Amino acid sequence: MAVSKPCFHLVTFLLSVFVLIGCGSMPKPVRNLGKTDVDFVMDVHVKEQKELLMELTRKLYVRNPDQLRKIDGMTLEDRMLQIFGRPGELESEPLIFDELEGKTSIDAILLSFDDSFQGDRVFAAVVGLAEMLRRSYNHQQEFFILDSLDEQSLYNSARNIEIFVWRLYHRRDEQGQLYLLSNHYNENEFDVSFDRIFTKMVMVQDMMALIVADKTNRSITKVAHGVAQFVFLPVP
Repeated sequence: MAVSKPCFHLVTFLLSVFVLIGCGSMPKPVRNLGKTDVDFVMDVHVKEQKELLMELTRKLYVRNPDQLRKIDGMTLEDRMLQIFGRPGELESEPLIFDELEGKTSIDAILLSFDDSFQGDRVFAAVVGLAEMLRRSYNHQQEFFILDSLDEQSLYNSARNIEIFVWRLYHRRDEQGQLYLLSNHYNENEFDVSFDRIFTKMVMVQDMMALIVADKTNRSITKVAHGVAQFVFLPVP
C-alpha cells in the first residue's frame, strides 16, 4: 500500500526521535551547542595540566617521603584526594587548608621554601601550584563560547612555574640542604623526569595564553629579565 508524503515524513521524524532517544545521544549535541573548536582545545589543555600536576605530586612524594610522614597516618592517596578530589568532581572551591596557615596559590608556594615552616613542603608546593593554575582558568574545567579567560594570568602562571622550578633546584635551608628533592644524578642514574613534566606544564600555560590572546585580540605583556631575578607574578 502506498504511503502519502505527509505520513511518510511523520514516520521518518518519529523514527529519528526514537533512535536518538534510544542511543542516549540527545544530551551531547545540546551540551556542545555552546562550544567552539577553541573551547574544545582549551578543555583538553586544562585536563592535560591537571594530569601533569598529579604526576608531579606523586613523583615529589616518592623523592621526599619524609614530608608525607610529618602527619601521622597520612598517605599519598589522602593527599591526592585533598588536592584533586575524586574523578568528575568540580574544582570551584579554592584550596585552603589550616595546616598551611590558610595560605594558598603563590603564598603556599612561598611557604614550601620558608625555613620556619615545619609542615609538609610537598603539600604546600603542590597546593600552591594547583590553586594558582585553577585561578588562571577561573576555576573552570570546561569552557563555552561566552566564557572568558585572562591571557595575562595564563602567561604569568607559566612564568611562575619557571620561578618555582628555579627555586626547587636551587633554594637551600640553613643546613645547606635543598628544601625538596627532584631530579637525581649519580654515576649510575640520570633522572631528569621532573624537567620533562615542568616543561610540559609551562608549554600548556603558554599555549593557553596564546589561544586566549588570539581569541580576544588582546596582547600579552611579557617579562624580560632572568629567572633568577624573578618574583612571582600576580595571578588574580
